[in-house]
Amino acid sequence: MDHYIDDTILINKRQSRKNFRKSILEQWDNLCAYCGNKGCTLDHIKPKSKGGQHVAHNVCCACAACNGRKSSLDWVSWFRLQEFWDPEREGTLWIWIHQND
Repeated sequence: MDHYIDDTILINKRQSRKNFRKSILEQWDNLCAYCGNKGCTLDHIKPKSKGGQHVAHNVCCACAACNGRKSSLDWVSWFRLQEFWDPEREGTLWIWIHQND
């Protein structure tokens, strides 16, 4: 059952999380921000364990392989060592991260 206040739909926490996830994946065209392959997971660019927040500009689409390999490593150091490193993708990530500065 949907709830409305002044024609605004109130959504529950579960639906909010789904919408957030879908939004991030769509903004990256369901492609991994790191390797460019099909992605279906979200990666915290700055890991939560290192103070990263769960906000849109700190979360990107990632394939399961990149997400697992990067783990809680610094994204720049890790990314630049990968055979698929690409300066354009790195630039795109920098722009994504700093979009709210």
